[in-house]
This record gives sequence, structure tokens and C-alpha cells, in this order.
Amino acid sequence: MIFYFTGTGNSLAAAQTIARATGDMLADIGASYKRKDFDFTLEQGEQLGFVFPTYYWTTPAIVDTFVKLARFRTGNREAFAPGYCFAVVSCGRFVGNAARVFETRLLASQGINLDASFSVRSVGNCTFLYAPAQGERREQLLANAELEARRVAERVRQRERVHAEHRNPVGVLLSAAFERDEKPCPTASFHTLPTCIHCGRCAELCPTNTITLIEGTPRWAEMGCTRCLACLHRCPTNSIQYGKRTETRGRYANPVLAERKGA
Repeated sequence: MIFYFTGTGNSLAAAQTIARATGDMLADIGASYKRKDFDFTLEQGEQLGFVFPTYYWTTPAIVDTFVKLARFRTGNREAFAPGYCFAVVSCGRFVGNAARVFETRLLASQGINLDASFSVRSVGNCTFLYAPAQGERREQLLANAELEARRVAERVRQRERVHAEHRNPVGVLLSAAFERDEKPCPTASFHTLPTCIHCGRCAELCPTNTITLIEGTPRWAEMGCTRCLACLHRCPTNSIQYGKRTETRGRYANPVLAERKGA
């Protein structure tokens, strides 16, 4: 089984590519977290995978919490031990030490060793820091990401035991600066423009239930956000902003989301 977390679709695209090659089922970490459903039944020795993005050069807070709360059991309710366990980290530029951080957290919380780790670079979505790639540059990044995901899929299918994510000194330094046990994500900068149509899509998409609707207008709780930016990028009228800079920057969603009902 492959567990994935995605805000704007990059990790979902990679997870689907790998699952097609390996025959693994997919499980949505965001949906599980939203429902507070952390019980999973697997076959003893089944392959176990995790695909998730890099946030601030480390693991997303929601992934950290999921690893702590998930209960992996067999049909006989025995403790589960995978035959092979891997992680794939998607990123916009620097993957940092995210896979190594995840490895440590997985072992501490679940007693599971990570046999392999990989990375896939795609279109970055951190709009409050930079504008997402557009036009030909975006298409090239998406094409390259698909090719890289296919290469990773083959290595996973062969059950390679290797840590092969694309780390570099800058990313590793940034990871050291931002990795914390607790990763609060301030929400005060979120706001809506008058173009909001009060559709409630943002609240539906929010995996942490941080958004509530007050008279149809979204409001963000102070705590709980994992800063996936799904609300911002997938708002149908581009009404949701994070600070001032996002008003003049484009939005991004991986094309794989268009294939999902209601995306």
C-alpha cells in the first residue's frame, strides 16, 4: 500500500505512477487525517510506501502526525512488518533532508525501517515565496517529473535498497534550519478577496479542518494548518490569498487533479 499526501497534486501524480508499476493500492493521508481514521489493515510482509511533498525543506506537519497516529495491523490484528518500505519526496527545487527526517520519525513511531528513499522534482507551489512556473517551463517540469517518477517506480518495483533522493548542501542546510518537532503554520496571512463566491470548496479541501465557513466566508483557525495551500491554489475564483504577494502570482494544480471527481 502507498500512502500519499498532496495539496496541489504533485505527490498524487508520482504515487499513481508508482502504483501502476507495482500494483499497490493508494491511500490518501489527507483524507484519513480529515476523517480522523488512522486504522489500516495490510497483509504481513506487504510493500509499504509513502509519497509526500517537501515543506520548508522538511516533512509536512500532517505527515509527521500521521506517522505517529497510524495503526498498521494485519487481518489477524498482529503487528505489521513490511517486506519493503520506501519513501518518495516531491519538491519544487530542494528536497533537503526530508526523507532522512521521515526515516527517523517512522522508526521512532512505528518501529519500521525505511529501505529506500527517492525524490521527484516538479512545479513548486509555495506562492507566497515565488510565482509558480508557467507556460513552457511548467510543461517541461511536469514532463520531467513524470519521467523521474517512472524511473523511481522501476527502482521500487525492483525493491532497490538505496537512499537516492537528490540532496545538495543548500537543501541540507535549509532542512537543519527549519526541522522541528513542532511545525506551527501561522494562518493570519490568509484572507479572501471580494470575488469569493462562498462555495465552500476551500473547507472541503482542507485536510486539517482548519477552515470553517462563517456566513459562507472561510475563516482559518490559528492552529492546525499544514500549509499545503490547496485552498489557495484550488479556489475556483482565485479569491484566497496569503499575504499581499499572492494577489499578483499565478496558481498551480497538477493536471492529475482534473482527473479526480470534483477536483
